[in-house]
Amino acid sequence: MSTPGTAALTRLADLVGAEHFWTDPTGLSRYVVDGRWPRAAVQPGSAEEVAEVVRLARAEKLALVPVGGGTRLGLGMPPSRYDVAVDCSRLNRIIAYDPGDLTLGVEAGMRVAALDAVLARHGQMLPLEMPFFDAMTIGGMLASGSSGPQRQLYGAPRDFLLGAEFVTGEGRRAKSGGRVVKNVTGYDFHRLLIGSLGTLAIFTVANFRTFPRPPAQALFVISFAELGGALALRRALAQSPLTPTAIELASPALVRLLGPDAALVPPGHWSVWVLAGGESTVVERHARDLERMARSASRTAFARLDAESMNPLWTRLREFPSLAREASPAPTLVKCNMLPGELGTLAAHAENIAGRHRLPCALLLRGVGILYVLLLPEETGEETLARLAAAAEELLQTGTEYGSAVVEACPVELKRMVHVWGSAARRNDLELMRRLKQVFDPDHVLSPGRHIGGL
Repeated sequence: MSTPGTAALTRLADLVGAEHFWTDPTGLSRYVVDGRWPRAAVQPGSAEEVAEVVRLARAEKLALVPVGGGTRLGLGMPPSRYDVAVDCSRLNRIIAYDPGDLTLGVEAGMRVAALDAVLARHGQMLPLEMPFFDAMTIGGMLASGSSGPQRQLYGAPRDFLLGAEFVTGEGRRAKSGGRVVKNVTGYDFHRLLIGSLGTLAIFTVANFRTFPRPPAQALFVISFAELGGALALRRALAQSPLTPTAIELASPALVRLLGPDAALVPPGHWSVWVLAGGESTVVERHARDLERMARSASRTAFARLDAESMNPLWTRLREFPSLAREASPAPTLVKCNMLPGELGTLAAHAENIAGRHRLPCALLLRGVGILYVLLLPEETGEETLARLAAAAEELLQTGTEYGSAVVEACPVELKRMVHVWGSAARRNDLELMRRLKQVFDPDHVLSPGRHIGGL
């Protein structure tokens, strides 16, 4: 914990109001990042207050960490300095919403679930189903580069983010893009900020294209004795005219994490989870074609859950990182990106690596070409941590051979042994990233040390 001066803390309290300023341990406990505590936390109520906080921090040489719902604070490396947490949860208003134009402007501190409830009343949605859905904020979702299973049909959030407003590390308010779909103004600087963990700027407003909410939905759960059958169905889906909302492949160990509701998958079997949405005729077309393709791929079970009955099980699958905390005292999640055709090969490598290091593992394969490897040690201790570190290093190296890989979540002790960004920290474009940091945050005020290369 750093120790900003009393005068600086008093000025911060004056900026945001005493009721939105904390220095007590109970209040600060929400903002701990990898065991590091801030000296204070502030909760600005407007974009201008955010800018004033950053300007004061820059003048006083204080390090800030932006916080939304606190769901992804474990992502990245520990901050090298941490004086003040900037809690953006008061920035929670809808700025502009035109259902007819399918456009929306929302402050970055609004929770994704709260926004979803508002859009639902207008028969619309943003495809932002992802882990920590209930607590994650719009700004946190963008800053962490999060996405979910609906990426299969709609793309990642960056694909329907029209523009954004933000505060740089110099305390300057800026905007990029616009609030309409056919925007042609300026450069898309907001795209550079996605996944930057608040190391370049703090999001204050995000403008999105919204989508009609599907009038009908169904979840199809198809089981296979081997991974090969599940992969064959994924390939058949990719070559078909069907447009599923999501395609998820779950290993037997991952299915066990879902609990008794997942009994529709036979024990020890792989499963393919296909979410279909649209008019009822579209859903029925998916049902017919999926049954035919599943038979050709030698499925062992085929289950259909309609909208009323699918939500509990689909929610548990979506929230699998949270379930891991119930299954292991030191869960470690490695995310690998690759071409979809390489999913099976890398999944086999991942199981082999986990087995050699005597670590239980669960796998989730996302149809767009993402593999999540969940290492679930049954105990903690130096010997277990050493095996966990060795397995994580191998997964990072192997994942990089097929695309990219990062450790998304792990015990803080592991971060002293493994660089969670893997080979990304040694990429050729690291110099470009340093130049961006120099432009947006030359004094390293924002989240110093958390991102690639210690940025």
